Amino acid sequence: MLHALIAAFFIAQVTPPPPPPVLAAPTVSPSPSPSPGLPPGATPSPIPAQLIVSPVSVNINPAQRALVTVSNATGLLQATLLHKLVMVSIDQQTHVVTLTATQATGSDTLHLVDEAGAVADIPIRVLFNAGTIPATAQLAVTGTPADPSWLAQQVQAFVQRIAPAAPGAQATVAPVQAPPAPLPPGAESTFVVPVQIAGNGLYLDMNGATTVTVRNVPLDAFAPPLLFYDDDPERVTQDGVLYRGTITAAQPARLYYYHDDGNGPRPLAVVLTSSSQDPTQVQIIDSSAGPNIDVMSVGHAVARDFLTLKPLDEGVIVNLGADAYTLHDLAMTENQGVAGSVDFRVLSGGPITVSVVAVSPGVDPRTVLDQPLLPGDGHHRTGVFALAGFGNDRLSYSAGGADATLVYADRGSAPPNVDPAAKGRDYGDYGVLRTIEIRLANPTGSPAVAYLYEKPIGGVVRSSFVVDGSLVQLGCVREPVPYQISAFALAPQSTYRAIVQTMTDGGSNYPLEIGVSATPPEPAAPPISSPEGCFPKPNAPAPAPTAAPPVPGPTAAPSATPLPPANAPSPF
Repeated sequence: MLHALIAAFFIAQVTPPPPPPVLAAPTVSPSPSPSPGLPPGATPSPIPAQLIVSPVSVNINPAQRALVTVSNATGLLQATLLHKLVMVSIDQQTHVVTLTATQATGSDTLHLVDEAGAVADIPIRVLFNAGTIPATAQLAVTGTPADPSWLAQQVQAFVQRIAPAAPGAQATVAPVQAPPAPLPPGAESTFVVPVQIAGNGLYLDMNGATTVTVRNVPLDAFAPPLLFYDDDPERVTQDGVLYRGTITAAQPARLYYYHDDGNGPRPLAVVLTSSSQDPTQVQIIDSSAGPNIDVMSVGHAVARDFLTLKPLDEGVIVNLGADAYTLHDLAMTENQGVAGSVDFRVLSGGPITVSVVAVSPGVDPRTVLDQPLLPGDGHHRTGVFALAGFGNDRLSYSAGGADATLVYADRGSAPPNVDPAAKGRDYGDYGVLRTIEIRLANPTGSPAVAYLYEKPIGGVVRSSFVVDGSLVQLGCVREPVPYQISAFALAPQSTYRAIVQTMTDGGSNYPLEIGVSATPPEPAAPPISSPEGCFPKPNAPAPAPTAAPPVPGPTAAPSATPLPPANAPSPF
């Protein structure tokens, strides 16, 4: 016991050893961080040298060939591919790599490496082109002369036709600038039109330009003796042929079509075909409009534009071959309307067949051309009608005398059907280009003003008139009161002759009265929603008052053609 206590005492009194000295942290030279994924202490491989290649990427069509030039290569080149979309051959002397695409489409990467380890990766896409952009093209037009704005529109539409996009791609044709002056008959003009066709990942994008040479072919004006009237069934509810007519070189024809979609969408197309073994050339003077749910605006645009195109004989010349020529492919949707007034003249070859067809979206219009005509709707607004000698009227007015009036487009004076036994009727004179000769006389010793007016008597109507070469458009009217078309200042003891042309508007209601009077008519159409307007809204608040439009002043009558003296034989 005593020995144990002595031992414990000595153990408790032992002095502990001093703590170890503090060691300074060693100085370490900075070194690059190891690459991700490398084990600690491992040294990353040097970045391989890069080969210089041209081009740096390859876009190629199936079964086509492309060359890649490799620079800065040492020794032999080796090539590897991920998906084998192309076949590779290498000229080891020149380091030119030839790529030949297979029939497959898609993306791949060509990996090249030389003996020194230098590398290059070249992305490859094997796809079809988004479309074709012709380098040059020729367009034949007619016109005495061809208006600059109209000409620019025709060139743009022509390039859109000859540079179509593949399904799923999108073609964009740059707006064409109108030339500074009209193009006279026999003259030529050149347009460079940029075109882009976006492949949208499905095809190779295309960028280019088409140089279009336009020639104005001198031709005499023509008046078609036949009218193909196509408005039955007016509302389209199924696929098929709405109208079909044959045109020969001996008998030009005018097609007037007017339809709306009943349960769309259902595109409507106007298609030309020829079975002739000889080359067939056709002159086309085309005024078409729509699709638009406002069918009155569609019909008005057709008449207005035709009145400006036809007197100048402004049209295009197309060549028909074995394939059908689609003049229009109009994407109607439900309740939208389309219309057109189109003159056709076969210049060589022929005959040709013009068909108006309706198809479901995605259906080629050419696939229904041989089908029978769709059943009508019972209104019989269809057939072939005689235009020769029809639509020519006269009005004679003398200052101080009674008003001169005429009524047209009524049921009693419709153009005759060439088949007397047929049920088709053109009530409303749709498709008829009407010419009114107006003879004005002022036998008094004082100046006088003669007002030319229209008066609705059949319902809501819009109108366009060409008075001595100047276009006049009237707004929508419905009240049976006179509305001014033009006015003439008549000098004392004078006679004058004016020529007025007009065409009934699709969607408007007829008959219509035209007259000449000394009483000033209404100077302009009322607002469309006013109580006197076309479509008044009974529960709508009255429109805010506006300033009255200025009354159009009379035109100087000497611009019209003087009539022959009373004792001279009349040329009419």
